[in-house]
Amino acid sequence: MTLPAAGWFPDPQDTSRLRWWDGHAWGAATRLLASSPEPLLPVAIAPAGPSFSVHTASIRTRAWASGGARDRRMCVFTALAVLLALTSIACNPLGACSALALACGLAGVVRPGATGGWRLLARSASASAIVVSVATGAVAASAQLHLF
Repeated sequence: MTLPAAGWFPDPQDTSRLRWWDGHAWGAATRLLASSPEPLLPVAIAPAGPSFSVHTASIRTRAWASGGARDRRMCVFTALAVLLALTSIACNPLGACSALALACGLAGVVRPGATGGWRLLARSASASAIVVSVATGAVAASAQLHLF
């Protein structure tokens, strides 16, 4: 539904007065209707910008980091990558923990699974797990190949 532009219109409650229409609702300002022989035409102010209508029900106003009920704070791949990276520091048989931590860390960076502000935290933790898994994997490979 398109509403008329702002301007002075005949008052719907008192026919002897004009009432200000702001484009959305009737204002409190009124003025006396001038008595003249010519027919009364409303004085309208044309809108300065483009005219469009917005349905407020379709606008989402929740901020990206508001922590609402729909935010997912947990990322399974990130949690596994961090756990496996920490395990690879203590025990890394044949570099298996490092390889699994690397795979989970890459999955956690590409598809973190967390939403909102938690997404950045999940990607950062996954990237840290990748660094640790590469380092412990290099140590395990050098021990297996007797490089040092």
